[in-house]
Amino acid sequence: MAEANASTPLDAARERVGAVYAQALVGAAEAQRVTPQLLEEFDALVDDLLGRLPQFGRLLASPRIRLEEKHRLLELAFATRMSPLLLNFLKVLARHGRLDALRQIRTAAHQRYDALSGRVEVSVQSATPLGSVERGQIEQRVSVALGRPVRVRYAVAPQLLGGLLVRVGDTVFDGSLDNRLERMRLESVRRATELIRGALPEYLMSQTETT
Repeated sequence: MAEANASTPLDAARERVGAVYAQALVGAAEAQRVTPQLLEEFDALVDDLLGRLPQFGRLLASPRIRLEEKHRLLELAFATRMSPLLLNFLKVLARHGRLDALRQIRTAAHQRYDALSGRVEVSVQSATPLGSVERGQIEQRVSVALGRPVRVRYAVAPQLLGGLLVRVGDTVFDGSLDNRLERMRLESVRRATELIRGALPEYLMSQTETT
């Protein structure tokens, strides 16, 4: 989800750092063929753990905490819950003082993998939270419509008052996806009806001539 505040020079610097470290991380994950699983772990780390315990993230990023202590904290927190690849990567970040850029690295890692796999990033806003079944249907429909695999980011926007707002790159579809599909279906029916109506007089004439 996009940050509410405008980007700052510090954010820009972290984004540049994120791109460099993300390329290294995805490269290592691709070599082991575990990129999707690793990105799921990274998402869980950023969204679930650091989202619920921001003080833990601040502790890891703090320059006042010695490197040895950060490594100890990482081992205690993740040794039995995280793949060795991601845990070792976090230790590298700690050694270089870059644990403050975890969110930027996570975002850049997804973008890197999307580029490698030809996946399109799609943003979907809905008036209310969507369930797993609804999300699956949306992802399937959008993927079929674009002819490419997609990665969908979801957000809740109550002001929509029902329906969906779908963004693909710079293009925004400002109606609900269901409504757009229904309009497409109705347009197909209308065209088929016009074809039938156009052919009907000719057919009736031919039948008259044969009787």
